[in-house]
Amino acid sequence: MSSKKAISRNRIIEVAFGMARESGLPSLSVRAIAEACGVATGTIYNHVPDVAELRTEVLQRFWREAIEAAELETCTRDAETALDYCRRLSDALSSSLEGFRTAWLRDMGALDGRTRQRTMEAERACLGDLHETVRHAFERDAAITSRARDRVQMDAVVDFAWQAMLDAMKRGDGSCETLFALMELALYT
Repeated sequence: MSSKKAISRNRIIEVAFGMARESGLPSLSVRAIAEACGVATGTIYNHVPDVAELRTEVLQRFWREAIEAAELETCTRDAETALDYCRRLSDALSSSLEGFRTAWLRDMGALDGRTRQRTMEAERACLGDLHETVRHAFERDAAITSRARDRVQMDAVVDFAWQAMLDAMKRGDGSCETLFALMELALYT
């Protein structure tokens, strides 16, 4: 009688996450993960239907950990302007994303199209809550002039600021000083 080793989906993701941190996302294969977990490849497929989903789960975990490390689960601080919040957000995420840029982002090009699409969707889902905190910061910022609110569509400003911050962070330039200077001129003077 053979004994089968029991393993959970969470444990598989945990092992895969460690492997991806060590060797990058493209290194993840069902065979390598099964070997690291000490189970048959079929056991992995019982929990994760394909490598694309496995890589997506690993990337989602990375984003969740990066956000938690940046301690950005809470909304804006009392009396904090939207500009101050965006600066704080940019600084915190930049340090959390340092590992992403060096170990993960470079690997995205090596992934197949389906996996890349799934990982981009996972990224958007994980970052959606942060985008909403930026929107909330703009909505509650009493320091933004009424002239600015009348002249520009604030939702468009929020979306532009968020995307510019995210793009800069992914490039490794999380300072966003030009964006912040423009925001200050356009919204507060």
